Amino acid sequence: MAEGWVESPGGRHHGAHAAAASRRLGLAREDFLDFSQNINPLGPPSGTLAAARAAISSATVYPDPGYTELRRALAGYLAVDPASILPTNGGTEALFLAALGLARSGARRALILDPTFSEYAAAAGAAGLEVVRRVAWRESGDRFVLDHSSLGEPSERDAVFLCNPNNPTGGGIRRKEVLQVAETVREAGAALVVDEAFADFAPELSVADRTGPGLIVARSFTKFFCVPGLRLGCLVTPEADRYGGLQPSWPVNVAAEAAGISAASEPGFTTRSVELMSELRAGMISALRPIPRLRVYGGDANFLLLRGPAGMPERLARCGMLVRGCEPFEGLGPEHFRVAVRGGEENRRLVDAVRAELSERP
Repeated sequence: MAEGWVESPGGRHHGAHAAAASRRLGLAREDFLDFSQNINPLGPPSGTLAAARAAISSATVYPDPGYTELRRALAGYLAVDPASILPTNGGTEALFLAALGLARSGARRALILDPTFSEYAAAAGAAGLEVVRRVAWRESGDRFVLDHSSLGEPSERDAVFLCNPNNPTGGGIRRKEVLQVAETVREAGAALVVDEAFADFAPELSVADRTGPGLIVARSFTKFFCVPGLRLGCLVTPEADRYGGLQPSWPVNVAAEAAGISAASEPGFTTRSVELMSELRAGMISALRPIPRLRVYGGDANFLLLRGPAGMPERLARCGMLVRGCEPFEGLGPEHFRVAVRGGEENRRLVDAVRAELSERP
């Protein structure tokens, strides 16, 4: 099988599995068109990679331990106070720090609102929290929406993880709704961690400017700025210094630091990216929805959740198209798979491959 999660340790599962698929299917890695990883089809902001390359010449010197310039750049990008920014080694480290910091503050359980990103449970487990899973994202029409009743009654010792827009279902909840969830959680004495890894593509959903007691935001800059290999994210919280005390020194290398400063300061990049993604996503939905035996769910991120016959990830992989199988996600099954929204011509190739598979085989 070419599902891609089988080699991930600790129950974690991710996309970007061209190497695993290559080994399993005996095909060259370069023969795949990878829709399992979801990064900005516009590519990095101009000057970002050049800034990273130039910074390599400073690799003989330690980064600024306080990341003053990087904090200022990321704070400007998110319109928040630089003192609330804690740079991290990708968005995943931000999640692990959030779980650890809440555990140190007395949290005992982590509520995971499934189906959602597998790293929340991993982060909670690493922090010693009991993991409680609830299927909270439910199919409604052509989208998955958050069922607030599934949240239950948070206890004063809970850490609640919410992905917005949600991965892998793609749908997001409005900013007002997130703040309502945060208030419910806060009133119970619990804390809400909002993972906004894909909020750059729907900036109107972000609550990064509203963090405070009981509300922490984790951000990833690798997907939107198209530099996943450099690993850059941040935690947004008024307690940034306290969480920073749980972090190894110099978590962000000089290349990622320089790339972040450059990318966050690129004028117009966000507007161009959001407009392009909206156009590409709408075009992909329109092309996929008429295909028989295929269900297409709308969303706010740079990927789409689809439902078709079981086994589609492997069938498409044998055609050179890598997609993300979603069977491991609580609340989904072997018939669900996720596809990135890439450039126009690449998207057309995927649509043609899906259409051919569903037209020619049972």
